[in-house]
Amino acid sequence: MFDDLLDRLARQDVAVVLPFVLVFLTLDASVGIGLITPGDAVLLVAGATARSVPEVLALIGTGVLACLAGATGGYWLGRRYGPRLRRSRLGRRVGEKRWTRAEQILRRSGWALALAYFLPMLHALTPAVAGAVGMPYRRFMPWVLLGSTAWVSTYVLLGAVAGQVVRRQAGLLLPVAAAAVVAVLAITAVVRRVLNGGRAAPRGRSASRRPR
Repeated sequence: MFDDLLDRLARQDVAVVLPFVLVFLTLDASVGIGLITPGDAVLLVAGATARSVPEVLALIGTGVLACLAGATGGYWLGRRYGPRLRRSRLGRRVGEKRWTRAEQILRRSGWALALAYFLPMLHALTPAVAGAVGMPYRRFMPWVLLGSTAWVSTYVLLGAVAGQVVRRQAGLLLPVAAAAVVAVLAITAVVRRVLNGGRAAPRGRSASRRPR
């Protein structure tokens, strides 16, 4: 069903896509839609509908605005209902491992929080976890702005480039789609490696860091 929705979205004009992106990304982190459907795919397809620089910029602006709204909603839900969310049916389906991972990212640094936007599902949890653990809202939101801007811009631009290529050479649809998927997987792998590397360093190299 979601594949069919993306296919229909790809055939729409950007004026129709903008409200969809606004609603989807707002719900992505506020009520956990991102735990079920990948926001990365929505941004790629939305970007592919853009036919000019102003349309690309409109998609990026709309996406970032929606991320800020969604993160704010998720934060205050976590602040108010954090433990209940974690123990709910959806929280149990998410899995304790992902909840713990989101907590670890929040305790690491603001940069880790920003990079978490490139990790599917995980970035949908971080606002609620940030609210639940009492992270100051004023500290949380600047990193959300940085991370969401980088995430939305990267995938909208990637989708826009792919869309331009396919419009010029329709026969390249499958290779371009495959290349886009590979690019997303590569970005995700690099970010995960950076975050895991930073987390693992204190265990094995804590002694070597003391001189600094």
